[in-house]
Amino acid sequence: MLTTDEIYEVLSTINEDGIEYKNHFLLRLNTRARISSVVPNNLEEIKKILLNRCPVYVDYQGNNEYKVFYDITDKRDLVVVLWLRVTSPTKIKFITLYPQDVRRRLKKNER
Repeated sequence: MLTTDEIYEVLSTINEDGIEYKNHFLLRLNTRARISSVVPNNLEEIKKILLNRCPVYVDYQGNNEYKVFYDITDKRDLVVVLWLRVTSPTKIKFITLYPQDVRRRLKKNER
């Protein structure tokens, strides 16, 4: 299980060849960008967030899957579900993404 800093380090240093964007992820990006002002409207903008910004929270889901939370606005997080295997070479599959109220993350932090 990786920490937020470890996830950030992996994402900021990974080779583009080790990244796979699942069809579900791309479909959700397109759909949610149209209905939400919080979700960036294209893959390049998402890449900037995922590969250059440190997450504010990480929730391990098991089986190498993580929910990674990015602070997007004062009231909304962008949650990205990804599969990550740190090997040589590292492999990441971005599974889905969605906006979420910050208060849900803050409740998790209280536990």
